[in-house]
Amino acid sequence: MMTMMKTTLAVDAGGTSSRAVLVDASGRRLGSGRAGGGNPTSSGVDSAATQIALAARAALDQARTTSSVPPLPSGSLVVITQAGQVSDAYRRALDAHLVPLGLGPVVIEPDLLGMYGSGSASPDGVVLVAGTGSVAGRIKDRLVVREVGGAGWLLGDGGSGFWIARRVIRAVAADLDGIGPRTGLTPLLSQAVGFTPDPSSSGDADHRRSPVLDTLIRSVNDGPPIAIARLAPLAFQAADDDVARSILDAAVDRLAVLVERVLAPDSDHRESTLVVGGSVLVDGFLPSVPSAADRLSSAAAGARLVPVADGLVGAAALGIRMLGGDVDDATLSRLREDLAAGEKR
Repeated sequence: MMTMMKTTLAVDAGGTSSRAVLVDASGRRLGSGRAGGGNPTSSGVDSAATQIALAARAALDQARTTSSVPPLPSGSLVVITQAGQVSDAYRRALDAHLVPLGLGPVVIEPDLLGMYGSGSASPDGVVLVAGTGSVAGRIKDRLVVREVGGAGWLLGDGGSGFWIARRVIRAVAADLDGIGPRTGLTPLLSQAVGFTPDPSSSGDADHRRSPVLDTLIRSVNDGPPIAIARLAPLAFQAADDDVARSILDAAVDRLAVLVERVLAPDSDHRESTLVVGGSVLVDGFLPSVPSAADRLSSAAAGARLVPVADGLVGAAALGIRMLGGDVDDATLSRLREDLAAGEKR
């Protein structure tokens, strides 16, 4: 009689994409999948649950087509890491979409915990995430015990993609209006939103406002405010420009403050690891602004920076531990390598 293996399906449910991986209790990757945004706040309850189910089905299908994998059990544990509040309606939608796939029960954990767990097997540490928004968390005994930031673009999220992009747009508007310094951000933003500024033109025939600035105003107001976060990479492309550099310096200071404040209640205790994630940090600051890593490490009292792509490996680690398995740094490293190899197939 063939023994059924213990498995867990881990999902990192982000605002723009959802990634899933099926692993056994030893941490072996059996299958993985990807689908659209799975955050109920940004995508809606039913759409988020649908996308998570699509990612889960893709992971299950890949596992079932692997000849070395024995029959999969019904009722595999599901661990989802995501930001935001979890409503009863969302839980019901998840059950409706996942139970027919033979999945459940479903455990939902904070995205900060998944992000931290992707970079460190230690039960205690600090995590900083900067993507569209920004937030820092203190982890103790594998629980988020303190959180600073994450209030959204209207109230805070200093140093985030939105925060940077808004300052890029303001700097370009001031340049075009003649009330701010010239900046190399202007041609970059011009190209990004589909227009070309004429440096020789300061206004129309009636000497009102620059037609280029009018075009910029219309462009950034066409969509929801949060959509401008997509323009944040322009600051890193122009990192040698004085205006762009001042924006990035201010942004990393804001992120450092998040780290300092999340540690403030227990400042005598030093953590050895600062896990950092999110596109602004991993794809922006770390490769483009060398001093950023030192500034953030200093804010965490010299902690070692560990960059991670997302929270999927951490979600898998949570599930493995719930199955009774052990997860150390070697397990995390193997999972990262297996996921990368699986996505290349």
